[in-house]
Amino acid sequence: MARAKKIIKKKLKAPDEFISFSEKTFIFMTHHSKPIAFAGIIVFILILSIFFYQRWEKKKEANAYQLFNLAVEIHQTVSTPYRDGSIQEYKDVLEKFKEITEKYPRTLPGKVSILYRGDLHLRLGEHEEAIQSYESFLKKGGKDKLYRSFALEGLGYAYEGKKDYEKAIDAYQKIIQTGESFQMGHAYMGMGRCFEKLGKNNEALEHYKSFIKVSQKSLMANAVLKKISNLEK
Repeated sequence: MARAKKIIKKKLKAPDEFISFSEKTFIFMTHHSKPIAFAGIIVFILILSIFFYQRWEKKKEANAYQLFNLAVEIHQTVSTPYRDGSIQEYKDVLEKFKEITEKYPRTLPGKVSILYRGDLHLRLGEHEEAIQSYESFLKKGGKDKLYRSFALEGLGYAYEGKKDYEKAIDAYQKIIQTGESFQMGHAYMGMGRCFEKLGKNNEALEHYKSFIKVSQKSLMANAVLKKISNLEK
């Protein structure tokens, strides 16, 4: 018969870490079962809330895009290269974009609709309302350089409409600061126009020349070259 192994007392006294941890966990769970169950319910509710919130946000975004696409289609039929819509037509489409911004302010269509509202206010000669729309977009519309440059250009036009050329120049200057090359030519053109209105021909000349450098193939290039020629006389 095999001799039984002698059990060392030290080994008996040494705790089994896994067993000790399991026992402690069991004891803890037994004494705190209600708080743990409550915490589990809270976590479950939070996860469920996040899930339904995300679904709700996606649904709102989809609804916003649907209304936005419809409003853009109407806008395109009202304003074309071949006809300019009536005042009432512009007001009607303005209301559609206003509805989107009010119903879905945090969605992308809701934010871009603010730009369309600014454009429509400009067409209606409502310069103060246009300024409010563009400034609202610059606060809420995010950091996309192209969209911001569109808003700044509209803001410049609106201030020009009010004959506030200094503020218009400031708006156009901010477009250049964004570094958005697509709008750079429009910014230089606007600044040249404003400096010319202020009687600052040297500054106007400088910015018209900058326009030619960045927009040589523009349809406006010949007209700007004529302006440069007249200012240099």
